Amino acid sequence: MNKITPHLIRDLNATLPEGTECYLCSAVRQALSKYRKGREPAAYLNKEQAVPMLATRLGRGLKRFFVRDVQAALDSMDNQKNRLSWPF
Repeated sequence: MNKITPHLIRDLNATLPEGTECYLCSAVRQALSKYRKGREPAAYLNKEQAVPMLATRLGRGLKRFFVRDVQAALDSMDNQKNRLSWPF
């Protein structure tokens, strides 16, 4: 597991869509809950809704804090975007 710095927690808090906290690793989820002073979202999104939102809104370098299957889904979405981009 990578180290969770206060800077990364602030960035995660700012860019993480509401309702996707359940897909974070347990240590990161606890640190984010402590940063938010125990506030939790009213409802969680299912994975089919959460992955596209995470792919568009998530801050750079924060994919590593999610569970493995969500990381794999985000990587596959990145690969699809890269295939469609025009070569420079």
